[in-house]
Amino acid sequence: MSRKNIGMHIILWVAYILYEILISYFAGLDLRPVYTLLSFIINASVFYAAWLSFTFIKQRSRSLLFMVIGLAVSTLLILSISSAFKILIETVGYHKDLALYLTRYQITALLMRSLYFYLIGIGFSFAQVVAKRDKEAYEYNLEKMSMLQEQERLKNNAIQAELNLVKSQINPHFVFNTLGFLHAKTYKALPDVAKSILMLSNVMRHALTGSEDGYSTLESELNYIHDFIRIHDERNESLSMQYKLETNTGNKKVISLILITLVENIFKHGVIKDPAKAAILNIEVIDHNLHFYSFNYKNNNKKVHSNKIGIEYVKQRLNELYPNNHLLTISETEETYECKLNFPLKTP
Repeated sequence: MSRKNIGMHIILWVAYILYEILISYFAGLDLRPVYTLLSFIINASVFYAAWLSFTFIKQRSRSLLFMVIGLAVSTLLILSISSAFKILIETVGYHKDLALYLTRYQITALLMRSLYFYLIGIGFSFAQVVAKRDKEAYEYNLEKMSMLQEQERLKNNAIQAELNLVKSQINPHFVFNTLGFLHAKTYKALPDVAKSILMLSNVMRHALTGSEDGYSTLESELNYIHDFIRIHDERNESLSMQYKLETNTGNKKVISLILITLVENIFKHGVIKDPAKAAILNIEVIDHNLHFYSFNYKNNNKKVHSNKIGIEYVKQRLNELYPNNHLLTISETEETYECKLNFPLKTP
């Protein structure tokens, strides 16, 4: 029993004792403090004995017959012992004649008084059993609902994965060969177009042929970002973006497609053509940690549907690989968007 429950029991018993004393006082009954206190201690003992015996018999009983016999025996013992103690108090403590309490009326009165508290104890025990079953049923239903929600989530993920698989059925080699053909046809007549085709080929190759362990070299990831920015620079007459990418990459590795996801957000939702609102991108390595920083003004006139899947993917991957060793801070207002990311790089 917890401290909270113990305190509640004490408060209820004190309230009940005060109630009984007040009733006896206004009824003009003889109040004997010591006898009254001892009687209530015996009555409280009957209550808890009934509670404990019911709980014990219920846990140990293997059949209904055994439970009925056990309750019958415990009832007789508890009522007999409690009545005997009350008679003992009267005869020994107050020197009264034992014969006065061996009459049918006195014995019945004592037994009925003890039976009153015994039945309350049994009722309390039964109420606890019901409450425990209700709690277990509630927890079971809650767990079942959680499992159903998880199954639904997994089902949706499976459907999405199947859809992504269908979308990816185009042979990457066919795409690369086609882009290579277009580059060969245009690099003399249209060198700028040919350069853009080559950058697009590099971008698609990196996106479609990622590493199996979920990591890419930092060099390839930054080249991917560089080509991605250059393609947008070719498409837009005046790309307003200040960016600085780490050049000393060594043999370090980074989680695939994490950085490009954050960079794509700039072009998808940000202002990229206004010199007065230039976007900022800075990726550098400090003490084997990658530091990513981006800032851009929001293009509130551009209607782009966002389901935030990209950011959720970034958070999920970081929590999986660096659960307590990364820092991702996103500061957003109605006009601006700022992202800071810091996590350790992997070395072979």
